[in-house]
Amino acid sequence: LLTGKTIVTWERAPECRLLFIGKAMHGDGGGIGGGMSIINPNWDFAQMGIGGLDKEFSEIFRRTFASRMFPPEVSQQLGMKHVRGILLYGPPGTGKTLMARQIGKMLNAREPKIVNGPSILDKYVGESEANIRKLFADAEEEEERLGPHSALHIIIFDEIDAICKTRGSVGSGAGVHDTIVNQLLTKLDGVDQLNNILVIGMTNRRDMIDEALLRPGRLEALQMQLEISLPDEDGRLQILKIHTAKMAASKKLSTDVDLKELAARTKNFSGAEIEGLCRAAAFTAMYQFVKASGVMHLSTPSNSFHTCHLVHEDSVAPSGKEKIDPDAFEKLLVKRSDFMYALENDIKPMFGTAEEELAYYAPRGLMNWGEPVTRALAMGELAVRAAGGGGAGGGGSSAPETHRPVTLLLEGAPKAGKTALAVEIARRSGFPFVKIITSHKMIGYTETAKCMAIKKVGGYVLIRLIGLVS
Repeated sequence: LLTGKTIVTWERAPECRLLFIGKAMHGDGGGIGGGMSIINPNWDFAQMGIGGLDKEFSEIFRRTFASRMFPPEVSQQLGMKHVRGILLYGPPGTGKTLMARQIGKMLNAREPKIVNGPSILDKYVGESEANIRKLFADAEEEEERLGPHSALHIIIFDEIDAICKTRGSVGSGAGVHDTIVNQLLTKLDGVDQLNNILVIGMTNRRDMIDEALLRPGRLEALQMQLEISLPDEDGRLQILKIHTAKMAASKKLSTDVDLKELAARTKNFSGAEIEGLCRAAAFTAMYQFVKASGVMHLSTPSNSFHTCHLVHEDSVAPSGKEKIDPDAFEKLLVKRSDFMYALENDIKPMFGTAEEELAYYAPRGLMNWGEPVTRALAMGELAVRAAGGGGAGGGGSSAPETHRPVTLLLEGAPKAGKTALAVEIARRSGFPFVKIITSHKMIGYTETAKCMAIKKVGGYVLIRLIGLVS
């Protein structure tokens, strides 16, 4: 029954061929109109499984999806184009691929096309470029048919640096990488521009990507570049909660496990390394129910008994099936000691501090024999503060990108204790990432290889240079 105050709301179905015009396009009286909501109504941020990336995700939403929530004519009135590309870059294991996949689930769009960069390459001439064109074919056909009412098409490139290298940098005569970059640029910002696509590229080698894809002034391709860095303590706590949620729900997580303590102890851990830590702790807890004489392969058959196949290391054939007391499975509990054991023995952060290496260069610590050592330590503390460190185990600042690199040169006679002094300054700095570069590790390296080795450990590092020039 319709009355004079009835409000009719129009919403297009994904495959609807009707085009709404006028008030029906944007609705009247508060309706959502003929446009289709860009956000999936069943999407829940809490269920995304992304921890420590709230700021980055908010930035992506503001710059990429906010404009797509308005009707198409609003963009036309403002004379603006939607962002058609996002580049996510950062160290391995920080959640770039996970974020890209969850973005695809969040949006009310076509099924995302997930492509590994190297899979684009083909041995036949012209096929690599054809593979790029095939990725955009569906979006081209739908935009030609529906125009601004076309649904969003998402293309996710993992390891995009494999196909978008700087043009002219590859020495092959065929120039395949150059033509792939040209083809991608044509699709993103060519004569026939598409406004219904979103390309998400992921890489940990941003420096290898052709600058034309990174230039917002000339192209809108990949114009939003977002660094996915290592999580801070709050981010690590979120990630730990995500990866221990099922343990806690099934009451397999001991009450003595303090996630805040683990977050404080996992400095410079990436999201993948924190996931590995939780997995290693669970394996450690399970190992307590494995007999020392063999390895158990556990399975749950259709009946109510738990069955174990026990293979003895000193036997030729399996010893047969043994019934395990069901109480053993009920007693399985992941405790604090399991996490501590995994931290000590199983999982070490890629960007962490090699304590064994520091102990090797200063096995007996530092002996303060006089005023020169005291003065050097004081200068080291000033350098640490200038670099953003708190000193005395206080850790680095929350925004290290706001500080310029600081160098400190220690000069003196051989065997005077320069190395031990540098190690002591590094230990007192509280920085969670300390690496040592020394000449004996680069014996046989070319000059280019030496530069690349130094660059690899660059960034958030306190470096001790030992005789690099030989």
